[in-house]
Amino acid sequence: MIEPFAARLAAAQSGTHALIDLDAFAGNVAYVRSQLPPGAELMAVIKANAYGHGLVPCGRAALAAGASRLAVARIEEALLLRAAGVVAPILVLSPPNPALARQAAEAGIALAVGSATGLQRLLDALGDDLPPLPVHLKVDTGMHRFGVEPEGVVELVRALAAEPRVQVEGVFTHFATADAADDRVLQEQTRRFAAAVQALAAAGLQPPLVHMANSAAFLRGVVEIPAPGATIAVRAGLILYGLNPSPERPLPAPIRPVLRLVTRVGQVFTVPPGEGISYGWSYIAERPIRCADLPIGYADGLVRLLSNRGWAVVGGAVCPIRGRICMDQTVIEVDAAPDVAEGDEVVLLSDGRDGAMTADQAAALAGTISYEIVSSLAARVPRVYLRGGRPVAVLDLLGLVENPFAAR
Repeated sequence: MIEPFAARLAAAQSGTHALIDLDAFAGNVAYVRSQLPPGAELMAVIKANAYGHGLVPCGRAALAAGASRLAVARIEEALLLRAAGVVAPILVLSPPNPALARQAAEAGIALAVGSATGLQRLLDALGDDLPPLPVHLKVDTGMHRFGVEPEGVVELVRALAAEPRVQVEGVFTHFATADAADDRVLQEQTRRFAAAVQALAAAGLQPPLVHMANSAAFLRGVVEIPAPGATIAVRAGLILYGLNPSPERPLPAPIRPVLRLVTRVGQVFTVPPGEGISYGWSYIAERPIRCADLPIGYADGLVRLLSNRGWAVVGGAVCPIRGRICMDQTVIEVDAAPDVAEGDEVVLLSDGRDGAMTADQAAALAGTISYEIVSSLAARVPRVYLRGGRPVAVLDLLGLVENPFAAR
């Protein structure tokens, strides 16, 4: 029946919602895949609810557009993908929760291992009655976060190879400064990782999959090292959503932003001179100004640091945020949009061509990065997925519902 989809779509479109362009997302995935070396695989990173864009829809779209594998940060994310019917290989990048190791093994979800202690915690949780758990060894080449030091790689992989409850599927590292203009740390991390992989090969322990490049490294062409007999993979994340990990390097022309954040005018009113707006009266009107209250706030992901800094677009007019962004509401000045009325569409984030803030602009104003701007979008903000400009699915607090008349 179409009624559930139509009702959920109407509810989403009448308030705050995010529009996700699946054509743009698929195009970004296909472009990155087309630029990889022969034989290399694309591992689409869809952690943090696909950087705020929606885990399951983006996971499915990434695989359909050419990704061979998916990567997430939590076992629960991988289990959600499996429950949605995704059968492709999935890697959990962060230190895994041992309490969920058995479920991961049952679902064929690969986990990252970065120490002998971490390995033992997984083994203690697994038992002997499950298929081998796929694991990827994380090598810390300079991020200094999670992973084994390069000098300990051979010993740890030897321990993994001797353990029948796990199966070594890959080895990887993560770059700390691939987005920086100075590439000396990137080069050193690449050298250390190459040495670790060569040591594994010399010991007859080289895993079948080797991966190190993130989106920023991909843009610099740092995607592979000598690893005879192994498959190289590239872990692309931010670039798949049309956002730039390296502001000093322009994105390739085929890459397009995927997300557009919109809401509706809740009420229009006039603030007299001398009166303040929102909590703390951080903005005082110097003249009578017309304002609009919007049903979106920092609990939706509109970061509070955009108070008195950011802007929205109403009817093509740029309208500044006035006063503090509240948990659930935001006020904008609409003198530049004299015909504004309750229910009118308001654009808060877009690709910038309509004058709205881009994720990079919002990040600069808030003193953060575009990753945080988009991944902060709350689950209570419905996502409306478009293909060919038409809605094909809605993801809201009730779950995912698809248009029964739209081909996936």
